Amino acid sequence: MVLLTALLACSGPDGGDTATAAAPRACNGSAALCDRQLDEVVLAVAHNAMNVEDEGWDYPNQHHGYEQQVADGIRGFMLDVYLEGDVTTLCHADCSLGSEPLPEALDRFTALLDQHPSDVFVFVIQDETEAAPIVAAFEAAGLVDRLIVPPAAGEPWPTLGALVDAGTQLLVTHEKAQPGAPAWYPAAYDLAWDNDYSSQSVDDFDCAALRGDRANPIFLVNHFLTVGLASDALAAEANPEAVIRDHVDRCEAETGDRVNWIAVDFYDVGDVVAVVDALNAR
Repeated sequence: MVLLTALLACSGPDGGDTATAAAPRACNGSAALCDRQLDEVVLAVAHNAMNVEDEGWDYPNQHHGYEQQVADGIRGFMLDVYLEGDVTTLCHADCSLGSEPLPEALDRFTALLDQHPSDVFVFVIQDETEAAPIVAAFEAAGLVDRLIVPPAAGEPWPTLGALVDAGTQLLVTHEKAQPGAPAWYPAAYDLAWDNDYSSQSVDDFDCAALRGDRANPIFLVNHFLTVGLASDALAAEANPEAVIRDHVDRCEAETGDRVNWIAVDFYDVGDVVAVVDALNAR
């Protein structure tokens, strides 16, 4: 009798199940993105993501740390890695101006991957040391099994859904030639190409290839201003929706390539996440 009562409680007047259907999985915030290949998805990227005002770094490029960046929609992270003594360390040019041991940062990102199991993140590492100590840091963090190995040249990228289902949520790339690096630590500009990163005014934003081959599947647009240093005022010029869309639309029209990654300073000034959402909704 108890079992019958329980069954009736879960059924409507006609005996049908009234339980609410499970919501569709959302990858990087959108159900539609689960069926798109990684090179078909647009990501907002924090330039010098570790160089954070809230954490006491001098001359920052971002206001908030990784946790708030992720909460606000950032899924790409440009990180500079140096070797300080025998410790792989995140710094921006001068470690006396701010630093974080890479192992500590990887612990934070491991927690973020756990908290966002249906999301895919990307690192672009400016590697100011050889591959071995960086590789060792990822191995020690227990992250290797969660790292994305790019497909062979000419093969399609997996969809976000397939990557998530495989438990691989993080693509880690690096900028410099690193002979012998493992397959999960590819050269960024073997996969991507980018434009100039030294713009001093919005009129300087261009679409010409700087690094990488335009035949590569991922188009990284550097969309930040540096006049000596990054600043809120420069971000306020660069990051309004109309300015970002003008740059993106112009680059796509000039090159015939879809923009994939948009790198900005002070992502919370302006509208980069809204622009990314709109681009992903196309």
